Amino acid sequence: MSDNTFIICQLREGSAEAYRYLFDNEYEVMCRFAYHMLHDSAVAESIADDVVYSIWEHRESLSVTGTLRSYLLGAVRYRCINELKARRRRLAVRDMACDIAAADEERLLETLFVDGNHPLGTLIEKELEQRLAEGISKLPDECRHVFEKSRFERKTYREIADETGISVNTVKYHIKRALAFLQEYMRDYLALIAGFVTFF
Repeated sequence: MSDNTFIICQLREGSAEAYRYLFDNEYEVMCRFAYHMLHDSAVAESIADDVVYSIWEHRESLSVTGTLRSYLLGAVRYRCINELKARRRRLAVRDMACDIAAADEERLLETLFVDGNHPLGTLIEKELEQRLAEGISKLPDECRHVFEKSRFERKTYREIADETGISVNTVKYHIKRALAFLQEYMRDYLALIAGFVTFF
């Protein structure tokens, strides 16, 4: 499998051999390229994973005009740029957070994490559990199944892979996808609680 066009066709058809070729011949190059832009090996590997799994999810509509490697590195570059933008946003938020008075932070924490018998504490706990359960129920079936085994049954990635018949990398992908969805799903609700508690 050395012909560029043939490999792309095989990727569209979901050939396991073609995806093995990606990991054997392109994955390390993608990781090195991402690391050169981000200087973070863990994030670089995560981005390379995302690109490969994105190709898998959208394999039937995969369109590559140049070489496969240029396509892969272009996809990696796009995600790295988004990561750099996200880093700048996180730094801005962190700088704003540093301006909050320590007394206000302590008041928020003390009020939010009150004794379990306190009505407000009980209400918040129940609301959070309900909201989280709703978010988990909205995950795709396989993604939800993997996430529940990881978080609720405390299974390792290898144990989940063995039980479900998928690869460890696929398990990692599902966990990452679930956490990203739940973070977004819970964001507005958590902000609302924080604002409510601060107000009172």
